[in-house]
Amino acid sequence: MNPLYQYIIYAILALVIIGIISYKLYKIYQERGEIKLSKELGENFKFFNKESKKVDVEQEVNEIRTPKQAELNLIDENEGKFIVLYLAAQLENKPELDLIKQKLAVNDLIFKDGYFESEDNSNNRGFRIINREQPGVFEENEPISLMAIVLHLKGQRNVTKTFDQMLLIGRKISESFDMKLLDDNFNSLSEQTISNYRDTASKVDLKTGSYVS
Repeated sequence: MNPLYQYIIYAILALVIIGIISYKLYKIYQERGEIKLSKELGENFKFFNKESKKVDVEQEVNEIRTPKQAELNLIDENEGKFIVLYLAAQLENKPELDLIKQKLAVNDLIFKDGYFESEDNSNNRGFRIINREQPGVFEENEPISLMAIVLHLKGQRNVTKTFDQMLLIGRKISESFDMKLLDDNFNSLSEQTISNYRDTASKVDLKTGSYVS
């Protein structure tokens, strides 16, 4: 055989062998690359899962977080709101403080610092009876011209019950000392006005979750 032909055959065989080896190496590197890529994708999915869990935890924490002090110091919407009844004496028949004390003591009102106060308990701050004439407090040996029964609605509970008590006291004083019972506009106390006062008291009770017992 011609040596030239032999060299050609050897060259072809060599090219075939090199091609086979190259193909095998290519497949090996490709498989390794796919494994690496799959691992990276897996890592990425794990990262997103961690982020998702982190967000869920933050949301849960936000739902049950401890309120800040500023959020606890809420303004009472009843600040500056009152239910007031007035008792006006006749000019020629003004009662003395000692007689008023005797009447109110029987009805469990306490006299201190120049005014009367209904007995306090944990759920009911009560009402006060004050002198509406100068100097603003009751003084010994001074006749009484005008008194006010005042219920401050701020921080109160069982307001309806307290209003009924102050109305009862007002009527007793009115009858005992011939005084005129008036509303907060100094008009004769009507049943309609009493109903309006009770509505106001009931609204406060509903918001505070307290009811007449």
